[in-house]
Amino acid sequence: MDFPSSFFFIALAMAPSAHPPTSEAFTEGADGVRIHYIEAGPANASRNVLFIPGWRVSAKVWTQQIDYFAAKGFHVIAMDPRSQGESTISASGNTPENRAQDVDRVISNLKLTHLTLVGWSQGAQDVAAYVAQFGTVSVDKIVLVDSPVSAGPADVTETSGMVKQVLQGLGQYARTPDAYSKGLIQAIMKAPPAPLTFDTLTTESLKTPVDTGISMLVSDILTTDRRPSLKKFDKPTLVIASGESLLLDAQKAMVQALPNAQFIAVDHARHAVFVDAPDDFNRALMRFIESPASGKSSAAPSS
Repeated sequence: MDFPSSFFFIALAMAPSAHPPTSEAFTEGADGVRIHYIEAGPANASRNVLFIPGWRVSAKVWTQQIDYFAAKGFHVIAMDPRSQGESTISASGNTPENRAQDVDRVISNLKLTHLTLVGWSQGAQDVAAYVAQFGTVSVDKIVLVDSPVSAGPADVTETSGMVKQVLQGLGQYARTPDAYSKGLIQAIMKAPPAPLTFDTLTTESLKTPVDTGISMLVSDILTTDRRPSLKKFDKPTLVIASGESLLLDAQKAMVQALPNAQFIAVDHARHAVFVDAPDDFNRALMRFIESPASGKSSAAPSS
């Protein structure tokens, strides 16, 4: 391994004056991979937030959350999972269980305390795998965004429509990855914010090799039942769903399985809820972070 375990500073990008400055760096993940991350806000802040994106999506998708929470005085990190964005393209270990080890290294290497851990889509599987392996000693609160944790092989019968849709999509992805990826990005959000564009996010998604992308998605959805990990979520947990989600009922059922959970559905937002409705998402997340620990509750969908 030709680099130290401490993070590598590679750029300091000054945003417009209305936004906090951000930096980009690398830190060591598991198995010697380098994990790329975007960072903003004071490193010595009393509160930290770590954002994990979805399948093949760059950490840049969290731009509006990075700006918002850094401006509120948080130390904010958005990471590229292995084989995504600027992180190492890995020939192996592209499963939520391996990525959970990368998450643990990021938390440890960057000395993140008083942490809110946020996972969207595939990132929700990574969070579930993280809690299953490492528990919640390093986190204060957990947020799962628009994805129930996988039921593994049981999903073939329990959510057969979703599984069929995924497998059909993988066939299209294997044949025409450029066209599939462009269509996927445009399907999961109405319009990305500046400086992101559909083309930018599509280009970022194509950094993941196709064969790796296929194995990642199969591992995310079909190989492992991660529902048993929910009983280990002994810290306050927020589930934020798109009101348009085809898996809305599954997310509500997940809330009932969590020991200490709140649920919010955001209407008029697609799968990338935090892109389509950033104000609703950011306010809900801020309220959750600032609220004391409480039992199960739900909020009416916002518009």
